[in-house]
Amino acid sequence: MSHRLENNKVASRYAKALFESTRNSGETAQVSQELNMVQGLMISAPELPSFLENPAISANEKQTFLDQQFGKAVGPWVLRLLKLLVENKRVAIFGQLVEQFNDFMLKQDNAAIAEVVTATELEEELRQRIGKTLETTFGFSRVDLQHRVDPGLLGGVIIKLQDRVIDGSYIGRLEEMRKQFSKL
Repeated sequence: MSHRLENNKVASRYAKALFESTRNSGETAQVSQELNMVQGLMISAPELPSFLENPAISANEKQTFLDQQFGKAVGPWVLRLLKLLVENKRVAIFGQLVEQFNDFMLKQDNAAIAEVVTATELEEELRQRIGKTLETTFGFSRVDLQHRVDPGLLGGVIIKLQDRVIDGSYIGRLEEMRKQFSKL
């Protein structure tokens, strides 16, 4: 089994345990915000996970660091999780764990995230119409759009929703026409 797949399984177990625990106490939204904040810090300051994974630094030093740096910034669930990951030498799975936790939240809310790619910025009214159309078409109670501009698209839209890709771009249409003509 690949290392990435094994880490994903482990991250899923941690995320599920945290999700179930915080759901029972009604704290999933707060914990999600805190997890995303810590993940943002780890991405913007790569020395943070390097420090927490460094075997030359004692576990006690790492625990003290976490208390000092995160004790007031995050609640007890996230602080305990960070300490547990350090203790079990699993800091490397934190990003996957956050992703899995957020996926559990989306499923609980019957929601989804759709990546929308266009050649230019979308007006707010069009964003809302796309979101409502996706909700109705696929039966979600909420679809959050993440919009990205790709000038190379020329025109149209590409929507990625879970395991679906809806390619309504001009380039996609031209490619489809090319395939049709090659069959002739």
